[in-house]
Amino acid sequence: MFKEIPPFTKKMIIDTAFRKASKKSRNDFEKVTLASDTISSMLEKIVKRYPSFQQMDTFQRELIDLLVGEDEIRHNLGAVQWASNMVKKIKREYLRKMRNNKDKAFQLRKQCYARYVSILDQIEENLEFLREARKKLVNLPSVNPGLFTVVLAGFPNVGKTSLLKALTGSEPEIQSYPFTTQGINLGYMEYRHTKIQIVDTPGLLDRPFSERNWIEKQAISALTHLADVIVYIFDVSETCGYSAADQENLLQDIKNEFNTPFIIVNNKCDLSRSEYVNISAETGKGVEILKEKIKEYSKSKS
Repeated sequence: MFKEIPPFTKKMIIDTAFRKASKKSRNDFEKVTLASDTISSMLEKIVKRYPSFQQMDTFQRELIDLLVGEDEIRHNLGAVQWASNMVKKIKREYLRKMRNNKDKAFQLRKQCYARYVSILDQIEENLEFLREARKKLVNLPSVNPGLFTVVLAGFPNVGKTSLLKALTGSEPEIQSYPFTTQGINLGYMEYRHTKIQIVDTPGLLDRPFSERNWIEKQAISALTHLADVIVYIFDVSETCGYSAADQENLLQDIKNEFNTPFIIVNNKCDLSRSEYVNISAETGKGVEILKEKIKEYSKSKS
C-alpha cells in the first residue's frame, strides 16, 4: 500500500505545474488556474495515498509508529494539506485581481507564481520527511494480520527454518523487517479453504531479552499483536550450542511478553520428552501431530 504514495519533491511539483501551465494554457488566467490545480492535485495525492491509521490493525500501526512515528506523519500530512488549501486560496485571490486589472495580467500571474513557490518552500521539509518515511514503510513485511498466525521462537540452530519448511511444504518467503538485519521468514499452511500464516523472526525471538536494545524490544512488542500461537522449538540434545537451562530461560522471557498459547516442540525426537511435542523437521516425524495442534488452536479462534 505504501508503494502507491507518490515521492514528490518541491522541485518536481513546481516543474510539473509550471510546465503544464505553459504548454496547455492560452492566457495568464488559464496559467494561474492550471498551475494551482496541478500543485494542489499533486499535494493531495500524497495526503490521500497515505493509508488511514484508523483502518490499520494494531500490528501495522505499532510498526509504523516505531519506524517513523504516527504523530510525525500526521503533522507532516497536515502541513501538505495546508499548502494545497493555501495555493487554492491564492489562485482565487489572483484571478479576482486579474479580472479587475486585465492590463496587468502578466505581472499578476508572475506574482501569483512566486506566491505558489513561497508556499511550497514552507513545506519542503515536510515533503522530504514524507518521502523518507515512504522509503522505510515500503520495506515493511507484507504479513497478513487477518490470518491466524503462528510465530516460531527459539535459539539459533534449533531448526526453526527446517520446521517452517516442514509445516508449509515450501521454501519460506524472506520479507524485510526493519528491526532485524535478517528479515523475517514467512510461509503458509492450508486449512479449511484458508491459510494459516507461519512466521519466523530471526534476530528477535532467539536470544535473552536482557541483550536487546529498545528498538528490538518494541519490535517484539509489535509481534504480540500478530501472534495467535507461539511454537517454541527446544533442542534437548543441546547440539544447537545452547544449554537446556538457557533455552528454558529464553522460553520464560518470551512467555512474559506474549499473552498467547504456547506449543513447546522438541526438534530432536530421538531424545523425547513427554511434556513436549516431539518431532523431526528433517524426517517429518511428528510434524503432522504438530499441524493438528496448530489447527485445533485455529479452530478455537475462528
